[in-house]
Amino acid sequence: MIIELQQVGPEGARFTGTEPAALLAMEPGSTVQPGGAVGYDVQAQRAGRELVVQGTLQVPLACRCNRCAEMFSTTLTISDFLRACELSEGQERVDLADDVRDEVLLRLPHYPLCQPDCRGLCPQCGRNLNQGPCGCAAPPVPGPWAALNALTLPADRRRGEPYGRSQEEKVKKPGAHAQGPSETAGAGQ
Repeated sequence: MIIELQQVGPEGARFTGTEPAALLAMEPGSTVQPGGAVGYDVQAQRAGRELVVQGTLQVPLACRCNRCAEMFSTTLTISDFLRACELSEGQERVDLADDVRDEVLLRLPHYPLCQPDCRGLCPQCGRNLNQGPCGCAAPPVPGPWAALNALTLPADRRRGEPYGRSQEEKVKKPGAHAQGPSETAGAGQ
């Protein structure tokens, strides 16, 4: 988008039009692609040695839903586009193409959904659940501690036993305790 400064009078000037979708230079194969030209409707105003441009940008988008993988169309509308460009002596025009591109790319949906309540795909058969139930049995939902059932701890390297109590310690009866060196020494007196 190029603003010719000679067209911007003391009251400012309004600029409307479109820029080709190639302006966005988006990678092919991404989940969001431009579906047409970038439209703009902006007001440009001189403010001292700056040009202030504000208005609306619109971009039709072709998106792939991140839940069900279906393609859908939407329009990205940016109603608060605002840029202030410093003007140099003798400058005749201001090119805002990079500013428009940056603004659109920053506002693209990061997790596009075809509808807010998209049900996605069945994890077992892959059917789109927005088109109806698939008939697969629901997989069992493990409890939050289920991963601990498969946990195995390495053996204690000093004693060759699993961590924790030894087998003898596990079978000792309550109240029975081992005699230490001080107890055996006192028994002979």
